Amino acid sequence: MVIFKKIPEELDGFDGDLVISIVGKDEVPLRATNAWLDWRLYGNLGELVSRRVFQCEVGERCMLPTYSKFKFDRLILVGGGHLFKESSLPDSKQGREHWFEIFKHVEEITRSLKVEKFGLSLPRYENSAQEKALLEILKSSSLPEKTFLFLCRAASFSKALGA
Repeated sequence: MVIFKKIPEELDGFDGDLVISIVGKDEVPLRATNAWLDWRLYGNLGELVSRRVFQCEVGERCMLPTYSKFKFDRLILVGGGHLFKESSLPDSKQGREHWFEIFKHVEEITRSLKVEKFGLSLPRYENSAQEKALLEILKSSSLPEKTFLFLCRAASFSKALGA
C-alpha cells in the first residue's frame, strides 16, 4: 500500500527506517522533495551531484546520515539516470521499462536492509499525466507494504490510486 505524505511537514517528522530518494542526472538543480532534502542537509546532496561524486547512474547508491535533521537516520540516494528525457518519461513504453529498472534497485535495497517502513522520494514532472503514469508503475512493483511516498502533487492522486 502506498501512503501519501505532505512536504515538508510530514517529511520532517517521518519516523520510518530510512528514506530513499531517486535522483536523476538531469535533475540539476535538484527539484521538489530532493531540493527540500538537500536544503535540510546543508546542501550535501547538491554538492555530491555537482561534484560528480554521485553520478546518478541507474542503480548507483549512496547512503547519507541525516545529522538529526529528520526523525529517520539514513537517506539513500538511488541514481535514476536521465529522468526527464523524452524516452525516459514514465508515460512511454521505454520510460516504463526505465522506471521498472529503478524500482528493482529500490526493492533490492529494502530487501537487503530488511526495511519494513520507508519513505520514497520521487521526481516531480511538469505534466501530471507523467506522474500518474509513474504511480501506476509503482503500484505494480514489489515494494514493501509500508511504503510512504513523498511527492509534491501526491494528494491530488490519492483517490485515483485507492490510497
